[in-house]
Amino acid sequence: MKKKVVSLLLATAMLATTIVGCGGSSAPAASDAPAEDAPVAEAPAADNGELPVINFTHGYFHSEAEWPAAAQMREIYQEFADMHKDEFVFNIIANEAGAEGIYNTALNDLAAGEFYDIADFGGWDITPVASAAGAILDLKPYLDEDPAFKNGVGVCYDQNLTADGAIYSVREQIEAVGFWYNEALFEEAGATVPADWKTWADFDAAVDALLAAGIQPVSLNAGWPANILLAGYNQRSADSRAFHLAGANVETFDTDAFKGSIDFMQNSVLKKIGVANFDPAGDSETYRDDFFDGKTAMLFNGVWDAGASVGCGAGDENVKPAIFPTDEPGKKAALLSGGCGFVVSSKLDEAQTAACIEFMKYMTSPEVASKIIAYGIGMAPGADINYDEVANSVDAPEAKLLVEACRLCNSADYKALGLGNAFGDYEGEIQSKYAGLKDGSKTVEDVVTELNEFMAAAE
Repeated sequence: MKKKVVSLLLATAMLATTIVGCGGSSAPAASDAPAEDAPVAEAPAADNGELPVINFTHGYFHSEAEWPAAAQMREIYQEFADMHKDEFVFNIIANEAGAEGIYNTALNDLAAGEFYDIADFGGWDITPVASAAGAILDLKPYLDEDPAFKNGVGVCYDQNLTADGAIYSVREQIEAVGFWYNEALFEEAGATVPADWKTWADFDAAVDALLAAGIQPVSLNAGWPANILLAGYNQRSADSRAFHLAGANVETFDTDAFKGSIDFMQNSVLKKIGVANFDPAGDSETYRDDFFDGKTAMLFNGVWDAGASVGCGAGDENVKPAIFPTDEPGKKAALLSGGCGFVVSSKLDEAQTAACIEFMKYMTSPEVASKIIAYGIGMAPGADINYDEVANSVDAPEAKLLVEACRLCNSADYKALGLGNAFGDYEGEIQSKYAGLKDGSKTVEDVVTELNEFMAAAE
């Protein structure tokens, strides 16, 4: 049995990016002290002796000035509490340590046999240890008996289904990733725009046209953006999708599917394009700056970057969303990662449990999903979202752009986890090979051998 350690998700900080000016802005980091005017964790309201009491803990503690999305999420929570005030007491507790702090507290509490009533873990996966301790509720029976609830959690249903057939968590938002392109640069080069690509051959042809016109196709670092491109290319065929789906449970990296993906990264991207401002450490944000300054034609990043188009050098009107082609003409793919969100204690009584289920149904309803998108918080996972209505409910161009990006990801024929979500600790090993692939010091076979050696060492 191989030892598989899945890396923790940090999707919330990327997903819940507010719509701001050029350069973007993500969730402020949690600190030891809460922001001015921010709600902090307080003692639960007293039980009135009649109604069930449920304590809900979340990480949206920030002030409205610091992070508007946090205040908007708290309003959504409060609306639920107010709607049900005659049925139960729903205490909303903001933890100023954020999702990471909620996760760490849960680890400590589990050792003492305790757990939150219900908490939002914001991508930090508490479910393996909490389920092993018998501390959390299997949500699958509730999802299976309510089609609307199941539709509301969308891709989270399959992604969070464990090997033993349980679902311990659902989320109200997901990390949705395709890519962005500068329409004006494609037109200048006479290249087919990504919206019209039928297969990955169109990507190659567009890159050739851009290079011939003296236009830099893309900037990358050896981390997030390169991983997005690799994960997107992994969706090209049934074999490569199957390899990607196996993720951290692959038996070997010595497969034609994976070698084809690494060959693409080396010869169609890293060597052929040259990749301006390549950062082997994977830390630089230059790849984003180059795109929004109008210096590159493509940016591999998620839907949340819609806000960065405002007033940027590329021209607001030129920034367009796209999703990945496949080798099946006309079929498209997107990366949609839910991860760990709402988790409920298994020790609640029947009335408390019912209230928690009702809350999760509310948070994944089309009405709340529409607000999450319209507020610029991120993409909701639901299958029943009316994107036309959401688009009509917002006025700002960047908000409409976010809605369109979410609509595109939702429309994908194939929806897969991001590289880190699928491959866990292998992600870091994979991305450590990009620099060698770029300078030619590593071959495809070298990468395969080194990854298999890493796998063997982890057994």
